[in-house]
Amino acid sequence: MFELQMTEFESDSNTVVIQQQSYVPVAEVFPGFAENIRKTDYPSSVTLFIIIALAIYAAIKYNFGKNLLDAFQALLNYRQAWRMFEDRRETDKQAVTFLNILFFLTVGIFVSITLSFFETSLILDNYTVSILFFSLASFLIYIIKSYIWRAFGAIFMVQLFSHVYTHTMFLYNGITGLIVFPLIAIIPFVSGIIVPYIIYVIIGIFVLSYLFRLFRFFQIIFVQNVSILHFFLYLCALEILPLLLFAKGCKMLSEFVL
Repeated sequence: MFELQMTEFESDSNTVVIQQQSYVPVAEVFPGFAENIRKTDYPSSVTLFIIIALAIYAAIKYNFGKNLLDAFQALLNYRQAWRMFEDRRETDKQAVTFLNILFFLTVGIFVSITLSFFETSLILDNYTVSILFFSLASFLIYIIKSYIWRAFGAIFMVQLFSHVYTHTMFLYNGITGLIVFPLIAIIPFVSGIIVPYIIYVIIGIFVLSYLFRLFRFFQIIFVQNVSILHFFLYLCALEILPLLLFAKGCKMLSEFVL
């Protein structure tokens, strides 16, 4: 910012007024603005991961356009989701696979950027390690969860239900990653003032996706005539309990770091 200062020089005939500009630091005019700018100064490794994710995003849009349309319809229409599960076309499998690769990489980027922006004690110092760690962690969580689902299905002899829901879970993850990636990709390149709002919108999208997935879970329960006992076992063991353990683990890790 600049402010104008007036300097007068008097002569015999008239008075000459000269305007001089002096620099005023931005932080004095907008307190906290410079700090927000500093928080969004991310290293080149973040840009590299965003470029990699962008390449995957473009490949999905180019190679699986028709499959994406079917996937979006499956999110809202249970019959369409059931048809996708029954058909199990090779292109659908490939599309879901690439969508989930994008999802896990997007989660790693988003978590790392968010933790850094809010300067939490959970952040890892190296962005490359941080993004890879959270991407791999989210991948392992969902892979382990899918195998647990299938084990439950085998134990209680409801394999069809467990396979349908596992397919639905990865389908919702993939579409969620496709939706939030453009928002995540712009975070390092915008003013820090609007970054919190982008982060909250992204979190809201993740929450809505989870709620829609729970609603689809209820649909599958009733369509497949799964018993109420099995329903509560599934819900508590594989949906509620992991969230509670995750929250408890974050709290313990934060206390340990502090």
